[in-house]
Amino acid sequence: MNKIQGYDEAQAYTGESRALPPGKYICEIKGAKVVKTRTGKEQFVLQLDIAEGEYKDHYSNLYATNIARNGTDAKWNNGGLFRQGFEGKQLPFFKGMITCIEESNVGYVWNWDEKTLKGKKIGVLFGREQYMMNGQKKWATKARAVRSIKGLEMSEIPQDKLLDGSTSGFDTSGFDDEDEWEEDLPF
Repeated sequence: MNKIQGYDEAQAYTGESRALPPGKYICEIKGAKVVKTRTGKEQFVLQLDIAEGEYKDHYSNLYATNIARNGTDAKWNNGGLFRQGFEGKQLPFFKGMITCIEESNVGYVWNWDEKTLKGKKIGVLFGREQYMMNGQKKWATKARAVRSIKGLEMSEIPQDKLLDGSTSGFDTSGFDDEDEWEEDLPF
């Protein structure tokens, strides 16, 4: 075999990474912004990373690997994004998210400036979601619900969300996951 052009410069991808297991995690907000979905609805998106424990900096590490591979085209892993609508029936859930952030960060009061959320902590429930890739069913772990850090203790880990849209008992009403594609992410 002849040496392949660009081999020495290519970033090696070995596939050596571990998946985040479903669970309850204390997260740090790395960024927040309002985006429009393809259907024109507005969503509030939190960019999250695990703040402590065995999986600390999980999404930052994935992002660093992605930057090494893709340069400026790198994206924050979708699992580390929490999306919340705030129109109509979703408003109480948005207010609940803000309340969870306030309760988890002593002295913080929401002032309608999403930049002030950077560095704040919040409790997050991560669950597995099934998806298809190359004709095979696979699993992704994603941020599915937020809680105050104290509220994590009472919360249950979300049941797996299957491809057919069913779950095994976790209520996602009020959460806006209709459209998880935005061109201007990451933050």
